[in-house]
Amino acid sequence: MQFILSRQIEPALAFHLMKFAFQVFEKEVVELTAEEYAEAYQQAYHEITLHEQILLSEEACGVVIPDKLIQSTFYWIQTEHGGEEKFFLHLQKNNLRPDEFFTILGNDLKVETILARVAYHAKPVSQQEIQDYYNSHQGSFCFPEQRSARHILISTENRYSHLPKDALLRQTMHIHSRLQSKQQGFIREAQLHSDCTTAGDGGDLGRISPGELCRPLDHALFQLAAGEISPIIQTKQGFHLLFCEAIHPGQRLNFEEAAPQIRQILTREARMDACRTWLRSLFHIVSLDDEEGTVESEGVRKD
Repeated sequence: MQFILSRQIEPALAFHLMKFAFQVFEKEVVELTAEEYAEAYQQAYHEITLHEQILLSEEACGVVIPDKLIQSTFYWIQTEHGGEEKFFLHLQKNNLRPDEFFTILGNDLKVETILARVAYHAKPVSQQEIQDYYNSHQGSFCFPEQRSARHILISTENRYSHLPKDALLRQTMHIHSRLQSKQQGFIREAQLHSDCTTAGDGGDLGRISPGELCRPLDHALFQLAAGEISPIIQTKQGFHLLFCEAIHPGQRLNFEEAAPQIRQILTREARMDACRTWLRSLFHIVSLDDEEGTVESEGVRKD
């Protein structure tokens, strides 16, 4: 099902619908299914309700977003959507003019700034809180197993020799054959033949943690024993050989090593809690000011 957006939709609602459709579903609003549209509409309406109250709050006083920042963000979003022409068409599909988008984007950035200020005043994390967190999450703070590795790449892209792919594969097979009989030659072979940027260092990749390399290389490296050379691995970049020099077992971090990471985690949580508390108080104030005492914003209801 595709939606034809009415021009009657408020620009702010169209803006947030477009944002949620792109961020959550990676689609245009008109491409959403009925269920997806309902979810995006609910989230967009909820965010508009929040933004309206945030922008009317005391904390919003004195917060000004420079046009230069709005303009640079606007250009960045244009780039993300494939350039000015494609972005203009994107806005047309969502019944938004560029000037409307620019204005609402400014308000969006203003809300982010206000929330950042509220979060900044969160209570600092104490050393005891860090210690308690470490004691209850010790299994989470470990260095993963690492491998010291070397790499040879015979590239099938941007080679001066312009050899066909089958000739490059044969070259890689010859290198692999030589290495199987003399592993110590890996450094020399990398220096002579590798197209990797590490060639000058004998293919040295240093210590590698799981997930640092692309999936085929990562999988191959962590299957190797120390001193072992991988089979030929083919990716879109070309043909690869890996040499596992050493295996470094995972280690648990001690408190001093883990403390900076824990402080970041707890500080982030404290700032999020500060924002939630402030937003709850903001809507509580709105309901008390209402004559009947029954104000309930759609999507943000009183307790």
